[in-house]
Amino acid sequence: MHNARAVSKLVLVVVVIVVIVVATFAAFYLYGPQKQPATQQEKLLRVSFANVPYLDPAVGSDEASSVYLVNVYDTLVYPLPNNTLVPNVAQNWSVSSDGLTWTFNLRKGIKFHSGRELTANDVFFSLKRLITIGEGYAYLLKPFVDLNKTSVPNNYTIQIGLKKPFGPFLYALLRLYIVDSELVKQHIKSGPYGEMGDYGRDWLMSGEKDAGSGPYMLSEYKRGESVTLIRFSNYWGQYATNAPDRVIMLGTTEPSTIKTLISQRQLEITDQWQPIENLEAMAKINGVELSKLSVPYEFYLMINNKKPPTDDIHVRKAMALAFNYTSAIQDINPYEKRAYGVVPSTLLGYWQPSQTINMNITAAIEELRRSKYWGHFDQYPIEYWWVAEVPWEERVALLFKQNMEAIGLTVEVVKKPWLSVVESLSNLETSPHIVSIFVAADYPEAGSMLANRYLSSVQGTWQQNEWLNDSHIDQLINGALSTLDLNARIQKYVEAQQYIFNLYPSIFVYEHVVVRAYQAYYVDFPAAKGNVPSILGYEFDFRWIQVFPDKKAQL
Repeated sequence: MHNARAVSKLVLVVVVIVVIVVATFAAFYLYGPQKQPATQQEKLLRVSFANVPYLDPAVGSDEASSVYLVNVYDTLVYPLPNNTLVPNVAQNWSVSSDGLTWTFNLRKGIKFHSGRELTANDVFFSLKRLITIGEGYAYLLKPFVDLNKTSVPNNYTIQIGLKKPFGPFLYALLRLYIVDSELVKQHIKSGPYGEMGDYGRDWLMSGEKDAGSGPYMLSEYKRGESVTLIRFSNYWGQYATNAPDRVIMLGTTEPSTIKTLISQRQLEITDQWQPIENLEAMAKINGVELSKLSVPYEFYLMINNKKPPTDDIHVRKAMALAFNYTSAIQDINPYEKRAYGVVPSTLLGYWQPSQTINMNITAAIEELRRSKYWGHFDQYPIEYWWVAEVPWEERVALLFKQNMEAIGLTVEVVKKPWLSVVESLSNLETSPHIVSIFVAADYPEAGSMLANRYLSSVQGTWQQNEWLNDSHIDQLINGALSTLDLNARIQKYVEAQQYIFNLYPSIFVYEHVVVRAYQAYYVDFPAAKGNVPSILGYEFDFRWIQVFPDKKAQL
């Protein structure tokens, strides 16, 4: 009986095991492959811009380039949405009582995309490289930084010496993008910078690789088409929970293309240069909304102050009086705000003229009568360029042409590709009478826009077609920037604006409201809520934008 019971138990155990095995295989067959969690979908973000970025942080300064640099390279400090500056690569800093020596203590363990640790030597190299090449954002630092008085006491400390006090110095450091010095040195070839050859410029511009430590790294560069970025897995900082894994920056603003891409969910955020009718059409697409963000940009009709007949202040003033500002907003860009002064009103230290310039044909003709060219304007046609990648700018150009012809001026409207504009404005002889361009402040003080636009050192860049070459303007702006006390600095900003305004160097048209169409249903875009710094490029710190592929699949 004992053996029989044992056999019975053994049989029962075997049966149970067989049942479990069969049930397991049945469950796997019926439910296994089908019920496993799906592979996590890639969080892909695609954004269009007017052009493909310049990839060298010592060269790029336009919108697309600024966005690229903010994401691929780190800076010593970082701006919050309220424009307060907080530690970034620098853990802390101090400044000497005379304002001439700034000491920065760096975080340890920050890795470049190459795997090297970032040190103070890389910061010094990047600073020297930017100032030596003298392009891009160099104009923010070059007048003030004294490289001979800048030193690296140890791997995690840099002391930056200044030639003179610079009140907004910390804001200017938002444009000192730190490069991997050893990697750049490996790609130096012959060039104009002595033992540094070309400083690795050709290599960085080629798009083979980047030299940054930022949250995203360069994956692919298609010249004239796009730049693709991917997340840097060893980034020291934080990302939003659903930050993009991959970002594609498209260099196109062609309206029909943009509308098609948005409608097919092949573009998440459009460029800011779309025609109003295109934006409104895209806003009707299910899940798409318009983001509207007031920013410290201003839209200028930059007047060449050295080229006949616009070298005459009476001609420039007449044009300002003949332009129809009301129509420029109501009939062309209803989302924009009227500009009244030399810099945007959102900047600290802004000055608004006591008398607004409005369209007044009679007063405009009276100004022309005071001009040395009166009676000979038929010999001086005015060449007006608009940027081809921004289609609605043509409408502003045609409005200007109509307004000017009403007072007897002949205007030739010319469509110019952006890169051609940049190249042509590098030389006085190839610059037109007028070019329409948006310019953004680099930091939220009036001094930023004043320096960007009106210093003699900015001549030869796309930011100044006026060719002012005015030493008094330089003295006023530099005097303000060298003032450490904020209130005193603001007063000097006002004095500079008053002087510039009375030269009538430009026509001040719009204070810019950036309007973009975006896939609001599956993209969380902080700029749509105004929750971003008002500093060019930082509204597109991609790690704070969130993408939800599952929600996209629902559309």
